[in-house]
Amino acid sequence: MKLTKKSKVIANTEQVDIRDFDLASPEHRIGALQSIIDNIGKQFERLARHSFHHMLRQSTDFKLVQQDTLKLQEYLQQMKKPSIYREFMVSPHDLHGTIAMDGELLFFMVDLFFGGNGLSARKHSELSDTELRLVERFFTTILQQFSTSWHSITDWQSQLLSKNTLNLFSPLQNNQLYQVCRFTIDIAGQKSGWLEIALPFAGLDFLRDQQCQPANVDTDPALQAKIQQKICQAPIRLHSTLAERRLLLGQIMDLKPGDVIPIELPEQVTVRAGSTPLFEARVAEHNASLVLHIQQILNPSKV
Repeated sequence: MKLTKKSKVIANTEQVDIRDFDLASPEHRIGALQSIIDNIGKQFERLARHSFHHMLRQSTDFKLVQQDTLKLQEYLQQMKKPSIYREFMVSPHDLHGTIAMDGELLFFMVDLFFGGNGLSARKHSELSDTELRLVERFFTTILQQFSTSWHSITDWQSQLLSKNTLNLFSPLQNNQLYQVCRFTIDIAGQKSGWLEIALPFAGLDFLRDQQCQPANVDTDPALQAKIQQKICQAPIRLHSTLAERRLLLGQIMDLKPGDVIPIELPEQVTVRAGSTPLFEARVAEHNASLVLHIQQILNPSKV
């Protein structure tokens, strides 16, 4: 027996690291979800930059630097300190998310807003009621701009909760995966810090459902226009036979360089794309070039 293709038999000892491919596993959906959130993050950067520049009267730069998929307990335990952490709800998706911000950066922003230089050393417990309301405004503004960034994909309305309700000791909540969007904030090159917006992974399943729904071309004029534009950009090769001449086999065998085969150009030829006839054309001359002058458009179904 002669083998024409190399093959390898995998022994049982080599199958230790082989595992079943589970299509239902969340890790196979993370890549697609991250690309969507990347686009959301880019829009959020621009909107938040403009809002906080107006609010603080200082150039403020937001930048999405990383995404992580973590269990709730892992996320809350590794949250950097000092920080201020709030929860919010998203309708109509009934989604419970979290937002956390660098505490030192928040104190800097509060001091800057009230005319200070942002350098006063204070603790969170020393913030007045007025300053705490300003912190609430910061969080609300961030959520508003984050919501606006989602509007190109879905209806998304977020609202801060009056108190935090996530239970670190609940086994059910601890096992939930959260998609954590990590941003950096830089204020006029004077102070930088971090911002994190976390969304429950299971709560974003509606994105997968939307992606799986086929677009209705018949009822979507914009999609029709895009398809029409792409079709019109497809390159098509046209061809037409300008002359044919029958010769005896003996005459063909006697031909040599310099011989002339007399031909006559037809008055009208058929122009084809592949084997499909498209036009009837007249052979003509224009600017010393041979051209085909379209005379009639053919209906391929009737030819």
